[in-house]
Amino acid sequence: MENDLNISIQGFNSKHVAKEIGNLTLEVIKALDNKYALDITKLRQVIISCDFPAALAKIASEFNHQSSPTFTNSKQATAIAQLLIKSSGSSQPLEYALVLCVNFFSDIINSDGSVSLDNVAPVIHRIHHELVHVHEMNINSLDQSRLIDDFDDAFLITSKSAWSEYLANCMSSPSATDDNINIVLNTLEATLNDVPNEIEDLINNYQAGLLPLDTMYNSVSKRIRLIANMYGYAQGYIHTLDIDMDSHFPTLLKLLSSSKLAEQLSNLGEAFTSIKVKFDLSGLDDFDDFGLAKNAIISIYDSFGLRIERNIEPGMGLYIHVC
Repeated sequence: MENDLNISIQGFNSKHVAKEIGNLTLEVIKALDNKYALDITKLRQVIISCDFPAALAKIASEFNHQSSPTFTNSKQATAIAQLLIKSSGSSQPLEYALVLCVNFFSDIINSDGSVSLDNVAPVIHRIHHELVHVHEMNINSLDQSRLIDDFDDAFLITSKSAWSEYLANCMSSPSATDDNINIVLNTLEATLNDVPNEIEDLINNYQAGLLPLDTMYNSVSKRIRLIANMYGYAQGYIHTLDIDMDSHFPTLLKLLSSSKLAEQLSNLGEAFTSIKVKFDLSGLDDFDDFGLAKNAIISIYDSFGLRIERNIEPGMGLYIHVC
């Protein structure tokens, strides 16, 4: 852990509450770092903000990102944390900033705005999950200077993001509460029930001339990333904790075995376990390590009749075929 780690609290009405949450966050980070031997070097900032999008945009600007960061904000799930990386053209990260929404701490903030630590365990687990993301980045030696085009963003980055959520819940599962687990698995169930239908509606609207191609594609790709990420979150718990799905989550178990995406998600899960074997040995050093996961993501697009091809002309985007 960095000695100069800075905890910044933004937008709180009460200085006392801000101080309580800031001190708690620092103490939890120290305790988790010591207990689980995480490599969280280069984590220099933790920002806890009442305006999550603005805080993300500010750090992205300070880190010279070319565009504002995107984050999940859907009916099924809303992001409350994001790790930002400063690389400045270097092949390896120079530093990290962890941005947390005030809702990250909802379990300990009472309706009157005061803080109670009676239900702090879910918050501790969420911090643990985020620290594993830092640990993963430090263990891996993937080239951060690699140029990512639209094709890579659709398949490589989606598969890498889903794997990261899988790993984070694998490694942080010892601190997970029943609450944490139930929320994630119930969210995956809602996602598998709702999102494939949303994707089909978007494609149908495009084919009926009601949506332009780029709007349809961008909306679909966000939803496929949501499916992949939620599957990664859930499988991290399921694989590590050996959850009895038949007893505790029978509806989700049926969805995973009989839904339109059953085979594709099963292949994605197998890819996760394969990648983790390599990670546990020596970390990941090649984006080709995500090949099986990337193929699983491609197959999800295929299942909706979407075939995506890279345009070989620089800066010309993608060929999107709707079958």
